[in-house]
Amino acid sequence: MKRKRRKPRRIAEQQLTVVIFCRNPLATSLIKQVLPPEFFIVKEPPSLGADLFIVEEGLLTPTEQKILHALVELGTLKAVAEHLHYNPTTIKRYLCRIYKKLKVKTAPQATALAVRLGLI
Repeated sequence: MKRKRRKPRRIAEQQLTVVIFCRNPLATSLIKQVLPPEFFIVKEPPSLGADLFIVEEGLLTPTEQKILHALVELGTLKAVAEHLHYNPTTIKRYLCRIYKKLKVKTAPQATALAVRLGLI
C-alpha cells in the first residue's frame, strides 16, 4: 500500500497594523523605511484595533494632556473649561491641536485613543 505524500502546510501569513504618531514627517518616513513592508501595514488615520502604536515621546504637551484627562473625567467641553478655569474657546483650540496630533476627528476618538496609548 502506497502512502500519499502530504503537502507541506503553509503557515498563515498575518500582517500587523502599525500606527505612527510623530510630529516630524522626516522621522515618520525613517520609521516607515525601517519597518519591513511585507510584514506591516501603516494606517492613517489611526485604527483603534491596531496591533502596534509607535508614539513619539512628548507628543502631547502637559497642558494638552491635562485637558484630555479632564475631558475623559468630566465629559463636556463646558465642564472642562469651568474646572480648569479656561475660556471654552481656548479649550476648543487645544482640542483642535490634540485632534491633529492624534489624527482623529472627535472627542470620543481622541479620549479612547489617548487611553489606549497611555497618554493620560
